[in-house]
Amino acid sequence: MKIHGTDFVMFQVTDLPTAARFYRETLGLTQEVYHDSKEGGWAEFNCGNVTLSLDPGVEIPGGMAGGRIAFAVDDVQAAYVELKGTGARVVGKPVDYGCCQAVQVLDPDGNLVILHHRADGTFGQESQDG
Repeated sequence: MKIHGTDFVMFQVTDLPTAARFYRETLGLTQEVYHDSKEGGWAEFNCGNVTLSLDPGVEIPGGMAGGRIAFAVDDVQAAYVELKGTGARVVGKPVDYGCCQAVQVLDPDGNLVILHHRADGTFGQESQDG
């Protein structure tokens, strides 16, 4: 077996409209698919190099989801200020690790979203080594 790459990352959410609005309006992701019904639903967002999928109707144990995704941004501090202005649940202040900077925010179900910037400016599978 050979893994070719990542097709999507999925977060389980309790309320699809609320979660979709967070990713669409608060984070500004392009929503490509949205289907909500009593039988279930699905939402997909274009994150540039991977799709983020939301799977609704799941009771999340303990009120805190286990998902994590890191989105590359140009300026972590500016993203932090913007998120604070929206009332989003920002977890701490931006941290500079030397090789990168990051700030964390929770979606409406407690999934952790990391806004991240590498010091060398690359993202995803990119590297300066080529």
